[in-house]
Amino acid sequence: MSMSRQRGFTLLEVMVAMAITALGLSATYYAVMQSIGAIDRLQQKTFAHWIAINQLTEMRLQQQVAETGENNGDLEYADQRWIWRSRVSATGVDNLYRVDIEVSKENSPDDVVSDIVGFIGPPIVGSGRILPWSSEPAEDTG
Repeated sequence: MSMSRQRGFTLLEVMVAMAITALGLSATYYAVMQSIGAIDRLQQKTFAHWIAINQLTEMRLQQQVAETGENNGDLEYADQRWIWRSRVSATGVDNLYRVDIEVSKENSPDDVVSDIVGFIGPPIVGSGRILPWSSEPAEDTG
């Protein structure tokens, strides 16, 4: 009787192939999880930036003169609770104020997600034109 050699993979070859596949899948899983985390952080940063810009815009639209000092508040945005803090300080220019705004999540108020700096003050208008802050009305040269 002649013994015919059977074709196929040995147990060792199958185990090595499974180990390589598992290693590749775990690396892919890790990369996907990092991407999801980065997307979440970017989304949170974007929401916080929008909140800060909205607060600065609301301050600019108020019909009263800005007061120096600190203020804060909270709001719900994108189904999340947020905290904002603003600090208004004087500049070297009359009626022009610097505004620093920080936004953080309500559950971690010390972790600032986004912060912006802006300036508020009344527009300077002369002869129907808006002028730079430190300029005097220009004389018409005709």
